[in-house]
Amino acid sequence: MLASYKQVELVILGFRQAFRALWVAQFPEIYSDVPTHVINSSYPFSEYQQLSHHIANLIVGYADTYV
Repeated sequence: MLASYKQVELVILGFRQAFRALWVAQFPEIYSDVPTHVINSSYPFSEYQQLSHHIANLIVGYADTYV
C-alpha cells in the first residue's frame, strides 16, 4: 500500500533539507549565515549520491501514479 500524498510530501521535504545541508556543508563560502551545525557536519559529500539512490528506491512505486 502506498502512503498518502501528504506523507510523501513531508518525506520529500525532509530529504530536501538533508540535500541542502550536504550541499551547503560542501560549499559554505557561497552562503551567508550558515549554521555551525551544518558547517561542522560529519557527513561527506558522497552521502549526497547515496541519499539520492535511497530516495529513488523509496519513490519508485509512485512513478505510475503521477498524473
